Amino acid sequence: MENRELDAIREVVSRVLDAEKASETRYHARSEILVHAIGVFARRGLERTTVQHLLDAAGISRRTFYKYFRNKLDVLESIYEISVTNMILRFRREVERSQTVNDVIHNMCHIYFDYHLSLGPIIRLMMEEARRADSVLAPHRARAYETVANVMQNELDRLTGQKLDLLVHKTLIWTLENYSLYLLNESDCTQEKIDHCKTVMAGISEAILVHGVASPLLQEPGLA
Repeated sequence: MENRELDAIREVVSRVLDAEKASETRYHARSEILVHAIGVFARRGLERTTVQHLLDAAGISRRTFYKYFRNKLDVLESIYEISVTNMILRFRREVERSQTVNDVIHNMCHIYFDYHLSLGPIIRLMMEEARRADSVLAPHRARAYETVANVMQNELDRLTGQKLDLLVHKTLIWTLENYSLYLLNESDCTQEKIDHCKTVMAGISEAILVHGVASPLLQEPGLA
């Protein structure tokens, strides 16, 4: 990876890991393993990546690696947690200062698509892995989507005074995920295709969240 790409990834990792900084040495070693592992997983995929590939990329010893991680899946899990945490932080910050439901929708689409596409192959690998029920990433995906769905529901309540069934918001998030994977699997993912997906997704969301509020989609009493 280019130095500029590594610096950008390092900034994201540092921001999310900052709260758990126990010591400068531990923080730096763990951060560097994660930063360099992103490029390795992106190039080689999960199956073809070994711990030795991660050691070589980060320039560390096997002993140092095992101080912080159990195996390569443990590394991927940490990268996924960081990616999800960072996206949720950005999403929450933007939607909570939205003035209309349309603002929430457009912020959601822009943040989701732009963030995923900026990370490229590594996010596709993690998204596909997280969709497997037996994956170590699956619980993080479920928790993340639950968090985002609740944020969307709370913002809709704040702006309109009504709540839709939480499953409605989850369905929109699952649709976003599928659109994102569709774009990531495209060999020529042009800006035109990205903008088209954003427009279609925003239209679907508006039809439900703006025009479908007084409908059977309203949350039933007693349902979370």
